Amino acid sequence: MLDKSIEYKCIIMRLDKNKLEEIGTPVLPDGFSFRFFEASDVDHWSRIETSVLEFTSEDDARDYFARAYLPYIDQLYKRCLFVLNPDGVPVATTNAWFADSELGHQASVQWVSVCPEYQGQGIGKAMILKALSVFRDLEPGQSIWLQTQTWSHVAVRLYHNLGFNLVRNDRLANMNTGSGQVKICPNDFDEAIHVLRTVMDAEYIDELINTAE
Repeated sequence: MLDKSIEYKCIIMRLDKNKLEEIGTPVLPDGFSFRFFEASDVDHWSRIETSVLEFTSEDDARDYFARAYLPYIDQLYKRCLFVLNPDGVPVATTNAWFADSELGHQASVQWVSVCPEYQGQGIGKAMILKALSVFRDLEPGQSIWLQTQTWSHVAVRLYHNLGFNLVRNDRLANMNTGSGQVKICPNDFDEAIHVLRTVMDAEYIDELINTAE
């Protein structure tokens, strides 16, 4: 869930390409499974993303997905991941995506979300590791980027523990904006650190700063 009780600041993180070869094997809870996007999954994606407060309604999420991702339907079938519960219902999702812009080619993790009732079971970690294995096949030799925010400070810990470091100055492009225009995400490193100090202990903040690239 997003913590909107604190100030929003944009955070850019990156996993060095050399670490991509060292990623662990994703392990899901018993009965859960991975699968790639299927035609019926627009509604599931919209439900999951709305459940974690990324959108105010499933209709808004559905409209965004249709404009931002359906034009790349062939990529969805090999880059958009879901985790299914034991009943076969999607309860988590992420995209092992990319952007081509004035910044060059950037491989990036997007839309990491787990339904609230399934959080705390290691599903998010397993899903990110699975996405990284997809990048290893589709984006060999590339560092992996992600854009997150202070509202996702719990996820920031997860990403960092998996090998992602905060980026001090470099920016990240997003070509899946729903408007058809590429967006260059801001990098609020200094401001984000200031906000994170209100929800993280000083020792962990020091680690984030000392490992920042």
